[in-house]
Amino acid sequence: MSESKKIIAARRALEYIEDDFVIGIGSGSTVKYFVKFLGDALKNGELQGVKGIPSSIDTRILMRKANIPIADLVDFPELDVTIDGADSVLTDKKILIKGGGGAFLREKIICYAAKKLIIIVDDSKINRHFPIPLEVLPFALGYVIREIEKLGGEVKLRECKGKVGPCISDNGNIIVDAFFAHDKLNPELEIQLNRIPGILENGIFSKKCSVIVGISENDVEILEFSD
Repeated sequence: MSESKKIIAARRALEYIEDDFVIGIGSGSTVKYFVKFLGDALKNGELQGVKGIPSSIDTRILMRKANIPIADLVDFPELDVTIDGADSVLTDKKILIKGGGGAFLREKIICYAAKKLIIIVDDSKINRHFPIPLEVLPFALGYVIREIEKLGGEVKLRECKGKVGPCISDNGNIIVDAFFAHDKLNPELEIQLNRIPGILENGIFSKKCSVIVGISENDVEILEFSD
């Protein structure tokens, strides 16, 4: 059932795409369906001239397979829309937590570079308990851990399956997960974390967005988050 909810949310996101748009494309299990639907729409002529900027190597590979033209932020610094997923949608805080797949630094860049941000999830992601991912310069790891503890958080080094040692991002940095009490999760924490030298980005997203939530195989709910 969860897959069918992801599918309907991903399909609805196509309604936000117009001919000749340059779009950001995030990562994750729901976004992979969107990539397929976008590729199909370009192939059958429903959409024309759309280019996409991928947030990760995985998404780039999916886009290549779907024959979606790939663009670059150097040429298109402002995007028409970005489509991405989320690991948790905190409705009371009006924020997202992203980064379970480790691509959140690039995801945040393309999300914040877009005129409009569309998040696609199934309803299992609503108010889900999830740690705050941090991308950390390896040199700064010990210092970052100390500073997170000062803020009341607990840091765990993320380990990757299929390799020994810590999880390394597409950018060559270490990914850790910071655990905070729910009452500390807010837009201000996003700013506080990024003030710590050595943290390149964190997984709190507070940008204005529309969240398409798959609530059944036939229906979605749309949540609006303001800045």
